[in-house]
Amino acid sequence: MVRDTHRARVLSALLIVSVMLPCVLVSAVMAAGPYPFESDSIEVSAALDYLSDQQMSDGKISDFSTSAWAVMAIAAAGEDPNDWRVNSNPSVVDYLATSAGSANATNDYSRMILAIVAAGHDPADFGGRDFVSLLKATYDGTQIGDSSLLNDDFWGVMALVAAGYDTTTSDAIHDSVSFILEHQNADGGWSWGVGQDSDVDSTAAALMALIAAGQSVSSNPIEEALSYIKSTQMDNGGFESWGATNSATNSWAIDAIAAAGQDPTGPEWTNNAGNDPVDDLLTFQNADGSFNWSSDDPSAQMTAYAINALVGRPYPVAIQEPIQDFTYHVRVEGLDRTIWSGSVTVEESTIVDDEGVSHHFDQPTALGALHEASLTGDFTYVVQDTSFGLYVYSIAGEEPEGSAGWFFRVDYYSPMVGAADFILNQTTPPDPPHREILFAYSQWGEPPLRLEVDNTTPDVGETFTVTVNTFDDDTGDWSPTENATVYANQHYVTGPDGTVDITIDTDWTLEVRAEKDGHIRSNRVTVTVGTGSYSKEVSMSATIMPAISFSVNIDAIDFGDDLAPGDSSAPVPVTVTNTGAWQLLITAQVTDAAQNLYVDGLILDGVGWDEFSAVVARQDAIECDAVLSVPETYPLVGRQDGTLIFWASDGR
Repeated sequence: MVRDTHRARVLSALLIVSVMLPCVLVSAVMAAGPYPFESDSIEVSAALDYLSDQQMSDGKISDFSTSAWAVMAIAAAGEDPNDWRVNSNPSVVDYLATSAGSANATNDYSRMILAIVAAGHDPADFGGRDFVSLLKATYDGTQIGDSSLLNDDFWGVMALVAAGYDTTTSDAIHDSVSFILEHQNADGGWSWGVGQDSDVDSTAAALMALIAAGQSVSSNPIEEALSYIKSTQMDNGGFESWGATNSATNSWAIDAIAAAGQDPTGPEWTNNAGNDPVDDLLTFQNADGSFNWSSDDPSAQMTAYAINALVGRPYPVAIQEPIQDFTYHVRVEGLDRTIWSGSVTVEESTIVDDEGVSHHFDQPTALGALHEASLTGDFTYVVQDTSFGLYVYSIAGEEPEGSAGWFFRVDYYSPMVGAADFILNQTTPPDPPHREILFAYSQWGEPPLRLEVDNTTPDVGETFTVTVNTFDDDTGDWSPTENATVYANQHYVTGPDGTVDITIDTDWTLEVRAEKDGHIRSNRVTVTVGTGSYSKEVSMSATIMPAISFSVNIDAIDFGDDLAPGDSSAPVPVTVTNTGAWQLLITAQVTDAAQNLYVDGLILDGVGWDEFSAVVARQDAIECDAVLSVPETYPLVGRQDGTLIFWASDGR
């Protein structure tokens, strides 16, 4: 299908309807039929026609990001975006491929993945870029993208689900979902950023992400979020944003409602005035099929949003065939410290032993995970090729001594094969999927500790409980660990049940871990108390010196009592010292009531006082000679007084 064919079909439908309903798409309308709308309904067809009319010869619809949203809308409406083109020119999908380099941020990668999958292409190989790897590279081991933002987690989760990642095994999805749930506000909603006030747009995106990741629609977080959205519904049926409704907020909220399996035109979403959100969304549609954001501002992006909402196809529009997630958490526990902890992606690897021989593995192995961790964590490791296979001899310079050395575990189990032979998500025991690979410097047979915290975001003064358990290699069970030392704001010791209660009376963020002789150090859990910041009062004082200040070594100058007209006095040295903070420019001023004896006769450093100037650096001084030259025609006799004034200004 090309643009002209599509447009002619829709325009014909509009002409027929315009005879019957001349006001359609101009004034507020009610939903024309049961929700969701069919793709050939007047409302959806007109919106598609508008998008088609906005397409340019290079395939673009409005701009780069809007083109991606348009691809999702086109696919949601049941049409093939690969066929959307102006005559024989590139399609909108071709445009995204040739412009793939324009994506350079986390949300760009997510939006591209959602659009690429909706168009039926591989997001790992599109336009010469691997958008899946680009997105996964923003996963920091706890969440996707910027840790101060939430919107990149919403769309990142949806994108990874669309890319086919298993929601039960993907660390990036699992951890980001936990991050999202952790930051649900008390009112049930979410914001675009951590700690910000809830808004409908962000809450709708969070709902779609959680539901796409497998969260039950009957779970408390989903029900509370839907209640928050409902609480913002206005008399016109739409949802409040900045004091009014708009098409984008309505569209995403309708998407979220549909994702939760509810009818946005049903009784639960129809208010006392008889209006529902679809009613209000349609008030933003224009006669040409476009949608405004709020007033008279038609937008291809708003139109694309509205199409998804009208046809009841929330994001992600399409999901690829499931693919295996090759991301694993690696923890390296040294003799006295945690050398590294984080997530890595490993598929195949090449390991070089201490003799310089390369060993290639075309499947993800535990040793390959260590190799990737060393590259990310910038630490070294050495393997030796022995008769039993590759052996991890040292990590970060820590070499074996006696019966102590490097051992590895997968999901806390001690495997029966070496790290090079343990194929992740395949070798057993333990049963796949595998999540964590632990390398620990320990004695043979030392069991690992595992630490859990019942509340990682307690309020200031609120008690949280830390539980420490020990893994039993024989039974595969965990048992409480008594007398383990828990490191938090101070040292604590666990009781017989392996627990200890901790209360912290100030805002603080800390990493809690546990240790016990004869055991492998535990994992670390971040606990954020209150706001998470830690404050300590430190008294401060400072003495501020003046910017401009100076001193003169004498208070009066006596030029003698035997001067006569035409005489010059002996020089009198005057020292000016800079006592301020700035470099000073020193000048002089003279006054007298002695018929200008000093005004005409005072000489400083060989020049008339009115020509005198000197620069004095900070903490420095200058010395100048003051000489009185009595004019030959001077008429007065006896004692004559005058005043010399030194002036200081900014000499920098």
